[in-house]
Amino acid sequence: MDANSAKGPLLVELREVSYNYPRHRQSLEVRALDKVSLSIAAGEFVALLGANASGKSTLAKQMNGLLVPEQGKAMICGLDSSIADNLPMIRQQIAMVFQNPDNQIVATVVEEDVAFGPENLGLTGSEIRQRVSEALQAVGMAEYRHHAPHLLSGGQKQRVAIAGAIAMQPKMLICDEATAMLDPMGRNEIMTCLRALHEAGMAIVFITHDPWEAIAADRVILMQEGRIVAEGTPREVLTRLELLQELGLQAPPMTELAVWLSEDGFLPRRDILSLDEMIEEIWNRYDPGRS
Repeated sequence: MDANSAKGPLLVELREVSYNYPRHRQSLEVRALDKVSLSIAAGEFVALLGANASGKSTLAKQMNGLLVPEQGKAMICGLDSSIADNLPMIRQQIAMVFQNPDNQIVATVVEEDVAFGPENLGLTGSEIRQRVSEALQAVGMAEYRHHAPHLLSGGQKQRVAIAGAIAMQPKMLICDEATAMLDPMGRNEIMTCLRALHEAGMAIVFITHDPWEAIAADRVILMQEGRIVAEGTPREVLTRLELLQELGLQAPPMTELAVWLSEDGFLPRRDILSLDEMIEEIWNRYDPGRS
């Protein structure tokens, strides 16, 4: 809590939140969240990792009021999500982008799609135009403002969806596996976009199966069967190879390589996360010019 508060005020505070889905054709229920407690502060970049059905998406929907706790309490931007009158404000402050960009685009021109949310807030024309321009600029899509979305690449469509979300000027953006349907180039586009938004001060919650994508986060949270099983910095969490394997997740490739090399005595470090770190470590250890 103290570390979060150092970044900014709390945007999300979940206290012992549980949620069940009904199981079709049976009287039993599926426990999606099991007494989850979590806080996220303004300005944080949090990555949520877990296998399918681990509770990641259900947790994200608790953060913006698409779902409300069956047990426990969710305070979002200081508002209790169990009070129906608070939900419109919560959803305006906590934006969400989903997996398939084609399912999120509602207009036939990029700038009209980005303007859809602000128009529904009843803003003036000049304010809407300003928000659209700023949002498209923020995601690197300003030159495509007059294009038809269906002619864009998957990564470009997803950036348009993100622009539509941030045009609402939320305090936090949740991306629920927003790179899952993209090729490597599109995934890189989205990660670059999210890093830029974070550097500009927006809180980001990024849901993914891929630990490599979580390296950019301030904090990584691992989930299993509706519970948080580990959290910490990327270096603290993503180098726990046995735990990741137990959860059905792969470690970042450079971390696996570092472990193999350290076991064979070639490198002293096992906690390398990225290619740049690996190059620097090898250079520092084996540069013939070093005394």
